[in-house]
Amino acid sequence: MHIPDYYDTLKIDRRATAEDIKQAYRKQVKQHHPDKNPGQEKHAERMFRRICIAYEILSNPQQKLRYDLTLKAADVEYAWRPRSFENLRRSNHTRHKYQLMFQELLNENIETGLEIYEQLQREQRKGCIDDFLGYTDSRDCEFLIAEAYQTLGDYRTAMEIYESLIESEKRRPCFHHFIDEIKERLKRVYFHVLTNPQNLENIPTDLEKIRALNLSKRETAWIYKRLSECYIDINQINQAKKMLSMAFDLYPGMAGAKKICQQLGMEHLLLQNGKRW
Repeated sequence: MHIPDYYDTLKIDRRATAEDIKQAYRKQVKQHHPDKNPGQEKHAERMFRRICIAYEILSNPQQKLRYDLTLKAADVEYAWRPRSFENLRRSNHTRHKYQLMFQELLNENIETGLEIYEQLQREQRKGCIDDFLGYTDSRDCEFLIAEAYQTLGDYRTAMEIYESLIESEKRRPCFHHFIDEIKERLKRVYFHVLTNPQNLENIPTDLEKIRALNLSKRETAWIYKRLSECYIDINQINQAKKMLSMAFDLYPGMAGAKKICQQLGMEHLLLQNGKRW
């Protein structure tokens, strides 16, 4: 696997902070701007474009996280040589299966990667992922597993793995400032799980998780309103009314609630909060 090394392009370490990246970008842009390199304009233009691409990737937290994982894959692939990708596929050795799973996920072959992961889970082989990939690679691999489940719509499994990653980060930091990206993904997963409940028994626990995120009153009120709609769908009217009341108590100015207030006979919520029909 050959990918451009954007850190090398900007002349910075892979552990560089966002401020380091910004300063390096400014320095390299000044140095390689075509106007500053008379007689070498074509070379300068190529370098200038490369520098801009590097900054575009490394200054975006989500793109940087994906790029760092891809860069790590290149390092891992080099370390595994001369064992080829096909040899990994044919191997029954547990370590090679974990390595293959990691590679498939990094290459965005998520169905194949999850198939290998679930096979390893079913086999309940001794040890854990850390025994076969090492600590940091294991956390990166788990991130990709969670991302794959989220992409395929298995939000609850993704949620459990993201939560595990955050707990691991507390014990032994590995993601550092990228943990904010994981928390943001977890927030989106919570939103989906809570507003599309498959098991009503999970709602109280999921609500506590949402509250722990310290969302805005407006966001939390919207969740209560969405839950109220879910309860209406299964004809649990008392619970629907409770959730709607909680929504208005938290954010009286909530918009788009006229229909559900009428459905539940709670038009007074609109009137007492200054809403006009």
